[in-house]
Amino acid sequence: MDCLYQKTFNLDWPTVSEIRHILKHVLTAISVKNQDIDAAGLVATEYLTNLLRHSDETARFVQFSMHKLADQQLLIEFKDSMSSYDLFNQQPNQWQIDSGELVEGGMGVALIKHYFPNASYNTVDQQNIFSFCLTNIDKRPTLIYIDDDKAQLALLNAYLSEHFQVICCEDSESGWQEILTSGATILLLDHKLKNGTSEPILKKLNQSNLKTNLSVVMLTGDDSEELIKRINLLGVDDYLVKPVSKTRLLQSIERIVHRFSALKYLINEERMQTKQKIGEFNAYNFGSIISQNGGDFCMYPHQQQTPVIIGDMMGHGITALKESFAIKGFLSGCLATQIPLTDVLKTLNLALYEQRLCKNSLVTLLIGFIENNTLHWFNAGHPAPCVITTQGKLLQLSGTDPLLGLSDDHQYQHYRYDLSDVAQVLLFTDGWLDNQKMSDVDQIIAKLTHDNLHSEEFAYALWQASQVKLSAEIDDASLIVINKH
Repeated sequence: MDCLYQKTFNLDWPTVSEIRHILKHVLTAISVKNQDIDAAGLVATEYLTNLLRHSDETARFVQFSMHKLADQQLLIEFKDSMSSYDLFNQQPNQWQIDSGELVEGGMGVALIKHYFPNASYNTVDQQNIFSFCLTNIDKRPTLIYIDDDKAQLALLNAYLSEHFQVICCEDSESGWQEILTSGATILLLDHKLKNGTSEPILKKLNQSNLKTNLSVVMLTGDDSEELIKRINLLGVDDYLVKPVSKTRLLQSIERIVHRFSALKYLINEERMQTKQKIGEFNAYNFGSIISQNGGDFCMYPHQQQTPVIIGDMMGHGITALKESFAIKGFLSGCLATQIPLTDVLKTLNLALYEQRLCKNSLVTLLIGFIENNTLHWFNAGHPAPCVITTQGKLLQLSGTDPLLGLSDDHQYQHYRYDLSDVAQVLLFTDGWLDNQKMSDVDQIIAKLTHDNLHSEEFAYALWQASQVKLSAEIDDASLIVINKH
């Protein structure tokens, strides 16, 4: 039995969301079908929420793991050492999933047994184990091939079926539905179709978030410079001129898949430390900028002023993550040239205005540094910093300029605030405030400062106290707490 993933979590509502996120990306990576991914997510959520509702322990931990078994099976398992809560024996019923009736308490059992009749719950040596198996997992990546020539569909299906789960579509409409529902990672398109071309599909992809998970190869019988330039502008990863050999086709697909995988690897390998130094100050990082699972991002570039850069891409998940990776790459290149911080936003603004990167996204960005006990910042549409005075009062500072990319000649202002009477500086993304009100933050801070916490303890206590229930979360949330101790 090979372990694909294993981690112990503190059992709370945010953990349910995190485990769902892990399930989605691990199962997608090994090409589990969307319907099975959805079922696994539903059952895991149902079980964990039952544990949350019925466990009274204050120290609640659950170990989540995924194991590859023989015969194309995958075991998903949850272990805990809390008081036994046997969902199946405590809440048995004869409720049917298609009955249309709502049954309090027992619906979870029926849902679990409907999707996974093999699900089990056992207690061994004071350890509770809930598990279920996904069967018949096909590890081949899913490829959609759209062509209105049935003979060509059959031929390329024969070429590809050993290495891919091939979904053949004879028209754009059915192909688009498969793009929406199949979870495919590769799209093979014939350029010329009976009712026109496949270019409208590419345009729809570019207007959606789907393209970021999809590598695209175009087949064409026309290698004119005009056509190749046009389809390249539509975002294809490669094009092949027909007739194409099996070897050439497989080489093309392998190359673009590896290129896309390398990008995801580079993104996922980046790790943000919880604690960073900004001159004489400490910065404590919390939220999505640590977990790297959304559009929030943060950088601590090696510059003389030891700046911190915090940003927020429009959107969520891997789409926003990839766009943030592009922004960070651009910023790293700028700063490597020793460009003054005063000119960074101007340079990035021009690149976005000219659509040289992130064509379909908006980004807010704040660059800050501390010099001579003064907070300096440049701000493009991002929430302005907050400070907490030595008397424990929360102050929202003013200092925000327009979003990047809206104009090619905007001059971003240099904002300053004296820190002589400041104990903490707060930088954050919209999500941190969207998930709660500023008045709520004020009350939290009033209580924490009354508790006379040390600076490091205050940072962790503020993040913990500002968490909301999973059902109340609106957006990715990130917080940076900066202080001297």
